[in-house]
Amino acid sequence: MKLAAFDLEIAAVVPDTVQEWSKVKGLGISCAAIAFSDIDEVEVWQRVPRFEKSVSIDLVERLGELSEEGYTLVTWNGCSFDFRVLAEESGLVQRCGQLALNHVDLMLIVTFTKGWYLSLQAALQGAGLSGKLTRVRLSTGREIRDMDGSKAPALWAAGEHDAVLAYLKDDVVQLLKLAQLVSRRGRLSWLSRTGNSQEVRLSRLLTVTECFDIPEPDTSWMSNPPRRKQFTDWIK
Repeated sequence: MKLAAFDLEIAAVVPDTVQEWSKVKGLGISCAAIAFSDIDEVEVWQRVPRFEKSVSIDLVERLGELSEEGYTLVTWNGCSFDFRVLAEESGLVQRCGQLALNHVDLMLIVTFTKGWYLSLQAALQGAGLSGKLTRVRLSTGREIRDMDGSKAPALWAAGEHDAVLAYLKDDVVQLLKLAQLVSRRGRLSWLSRTGNSQEVRLSRLLTVTECFDIPEPDTSWMSNPPRRKQFTDWIK
């Protein structure tokens, strides 16, 4: 199976008070990256200060080409976020919806099976991988030791493009390695916050559409469980 892991960073600086970034309009895209299972080099897309609509359209077309070439696109929460943002920025809502429904969103597999969200970091650590890049060096020489995606927009706006790109490229490479391990082992494992071992077993990587066939878990004990339709309510 040929895999292509995809991720993007938004351009807009979102206030800390906002909990659901996917509901914010005009987030924009500063950069995006694709890591391939059969090619060593990571494909990077970037614009300052953000993608023009034409660039977003080109990225959609590129992802479509990869799908047609036999690559299985892989994201972490890409159905609800990355493809939603790309759809808004490109205006190609139907095309992005098709790509989203036919790609593998590893987080969605966990959420639809267990009924809760899982961070990429927890999944990477559960797989025995190095985890997300948390340390990046700025052009001033200062080092950020708690890097995460929420810091990327402000850093990009400040001209710290190398730091953001280093973080992004590491993310897609780690995501690709995770997808390969899950495919080979037939399970996605992690430790809960209480230290208990958790896992989702699967015979193969499931597309978003196939995830809707997963029996719904009991979430009656949760105060605000994720609803399945919220991940695809943007798709026409």
